Amino acid sequence: MNTYDTMLQKAVVLNSLKSEDIFGAIAEMTDALVAAGALPEAARDEAKQAIVRREMSASTVMTDEIALPHGRTDVVAELTCCIGVSRDGFAADAPDGQPTHVVILLLVPPSAGAGYTAFLATVCRTLMDAEKRAAIIAATDREGVLAVLRG
Repeated sequence: MNTYDTMLQKAVVLNSLKSEDIFGAIAEMTDALVAAGALPEAARDEAKQAIVRREMSASTVMTDEIALPHGRTDVVAELTCCIGVSRDGFAADAPDGQPTHVVILLLVPPSAGAGYTAFLATVCRTLMDAEKRAAIIAATDREGVLAVLRG
């Protein structure tokens, strides 16, 4: 199984993000990783800080209603992913001025190599397709979101 498929299989999915900005989404999604057992409770703050530091250095909010917040941290031993969907979207100062609807959050261990960038490239290609993005936003459960991302 390739890295992309492995990441999707392990991903935590939130079908109804409540946050109203990217930093709220980072907090909400990090909390979801803890709740799902994918991130130790004791590592919550350090994980959030790693992602926020990265976000402050260069925004990961993109065009096409997507954001890819991520951060390198040794609190995870392997790539850890949370996929969040905001049906209403939230303002995130996207380059195209559109609200953000789909957020892919990644925690990246320092030892991660090409698998991390390959995952980001593959997920970006999928999310740039307007029909697939709409299908993800409309999905009502984890499997619906993952089915679209798997293609």
